[in-house]
Amino acid sequence: ILKLGQSKLITTDGVKPRFIFFIGPTGVGKTTTIAKIASKFKVNEKSNIAFLAADTYRIAAVEQLRTYANILGVPMKVIYSGEEMKQAAADFASYDLVFVDTAGRSHRNKEQRDDIEALINAIPEENREVYLVLSATTKYQDLVKITEVYKDIANYSLIFTKLDETTTIGNIFNIRMLTQAPLSYATFGQNVPDDISKIDAQGIAKQLLRGQ
Repeated sequence: ILKLGQSKLITTDGVKPRFIFFIGPTGVGKTTTIAKIASKFKVNEKSNIAFLAADTYRIAAVEQLRTYANILGVPMKVIYSGEEMKQAAADFASYDLVFVDTAGRSHRNKEQRDDIEALINAIPEENREVYLVLSATTKYQDLVKITEVYKDIANYSLIFTKLDETTTIGNIFNIRMLTQAPLSYATFGQNVPDDISKIDAQGIAKQLLRGQ
């Protein structure tokens, strides 16, 4: 259990605004995960939040985020470059949290990786957090490759999605051990904002000890 460490969760403490980047492969549920986390801050904590959509490859992702922005009544901008990210940082300077949805790209495509890196590096380190979103259903060998590629982009914490679709949670433990990245949230369904919680290290350890 000690090896799994404490869950690293998003807070409104410290330097503001905080830009929360969500990175990771296509189809893992980044946009829905953002909506779940953002809605809790907006509704429960009355935080001043905004959305940035940098997933300009997939129109559907931008529209999905726009829908959530409209429901929550928060501003959203679409950005295409590091320069536009800097402008957005100035525009949203008075906000608590700015959630950034990045393109889910092939981890083999260097140019696409560079695009994401440029976005992240446009924000000073003390103002940003990066969360790598992974599906618990992905094969371990693929998870290893993905985490290695994104390690070159930024230091990140780990969010695992689709825990409702798999019974094997050993991947979570193994990737935590491999990357040494802090565990963060887990999602287990499509319902916004409900199907999300912090990753329960003790619960995972108990299940592993039971041989699941």
